Amino acid sequence: MSKNEKAVYPELSFGKAVVCIAALIAVLFLGFAVIGLDTKTVFTFASVVIGIILIAYGFKLSDIFGWFTDGCKGAMDVILILMSVGCVIGTWIVSGVVPTIIYYGLELLTPSVFMLTGFALCCIVSFFIGSSYSTLATLGVAFMGIGYGMGIEPGLTAGMVLSGAMFGDKMSPFSDTTNLAPAVSGTNVYKHINSMMYTVIPAMIITTVLYAIFGMRIDTSDAEMGLVDEIMNGLDANFNITPALFIIPVLTVALMLFKLPPVIAMLGSAFAAMIMAFIFQSGHSDFNTILDALASGYHCETGIADIDRLLNRGGIIAMMDVVAWTLLTLGMGEMLKQSGIINEFLKKLLAGIKKPRGLVLGTLGFSLVTACLTASQYLAIMLPGMMMKDSYTKFKLDKKVLSRTLEDGGTMFSFLIPWDTAGIYTSTVLGVATLSYAPYAFLLLACPLVAAFYACTGLFIFKDEGGEEETAK
Repeated sequence: MSKNEKAVYPELSFGKAVVCIAALIAVLFLGFAVIGLDTKTVFTFASVVIGIILIAYGFKLSDIFGWFTDGCKGAMDVILILMSVGCVIGTWIVSGVVPTIIYYGLELLTPSVFMLTGFALCCIVSFFIGSSYSTLATLGVAFMGIGYGMGIEPGLTAGMVLSGAMFGDKMSPFSDTTNLAPAVSGTNVYKHINSMMYTVIPAMIITTVLYAIFGMRIDTSDAEMGLVDEIMNGLDANFNITPALFIIPVLTVALMLFKLPPVIAMLGSAFAAMIMAFIFQSGHSDFNTILDALASGYHCETGIADIDRLLNRGGIIAMMDVVAWTLLTLGMGEMLKQSGIINEFLKKLLAGIKKPRGLVLGTLGFSLVTACLTASQYLAIMLPGMMMKDSYTKFKLDKKVLSRTLEDGGTMFSFLIPWDTAGIYTSTVLGVATLSYAPYAFLLLACPLVAAFYACTGLFIFKDEGGEEETAK
């Protein structure tokens, strides 16, 4: 729409902006927390409600639809990345890369260092598969059984497992949230992961020390390791486990270090994994199974439920749900932005913020409120990201600070809220109440605190000055 066309619309007041935002929050809260509708259904209703309100304010239907499609066009980069991530997951599994990583990781597990080793293994597996949910449903369940056998407090074991599983959600290039946060913020995944290290590394050090202290108090003389042995034997029976497959992760890291476009790096890794699958797994997977892993992922029936839950995933098809709500959310966000609603709302909301400190702290708080109201970690990233992005430009802050803060807040908070879908999933899978494991989920508690500390002190709050990174004063 041209500037002349935009001028015919009535100027929005703060009150009208509040009405629209309140209606959006009401639809999201009712859809997610009360009725429990599917994410795509809720977003569809939210877009329709916003559209109706905009028409009532005097905007043209054709322009509203145009804004929505503009938002969808802007989502193409992240959609391509998500699809390539699906390709990587499927091919890494069919080639035996993921099974090999899990196998050698479990081989290191000994009862005397259960807490530290369990945390490290969950970090490693979640990083390479990019899914906290899958890590919780597989290694998490196994470690809970071992923890019970050792007589460890279930909340402590569950907190350890969740902390490790969430490492991948924050740092893995294969994670949907790791790709969504920079996409919403207006940065790239490489800068985002680099920025995440500033909060994750201190949080991991704190977490490791605390688990070491708790681990020293555990009597491990009668530990039951049968679950671990079952998983290892199942992996060995269904895949050719060999250290040679570590070439693929090394190659992937190398491609990223060369700062190739994420889609190119991911697809390069996926096709390299397929070659390794033909070399090492031809006795376990046929030609079509290996090729189909790109599109439909890997599917197997090993007879061991934990292995099947972990490995039956990946492919482009597996990412279509995420693609759908990405389109719906970014389309809806563009409607709010182009109509001026976000701008009017934020002018009042952010009027009292005079320094980067307040902006970062406000982003953390906004993520927490969104997670509580919508019961969705994705919305806790996307809505604050869309609404706060222009403010980071105003303060000349690098967008990677925004993407990092969204993860420190939105991704982490969601798993600690009893009524959030992430909290409900974790509690159900591990068999431990959310409020029982929350005090022991040290990584999830430490990351927002580290982020808040940086905001208050100005440390690592990078300015955007033509690509140069400086700490905001």
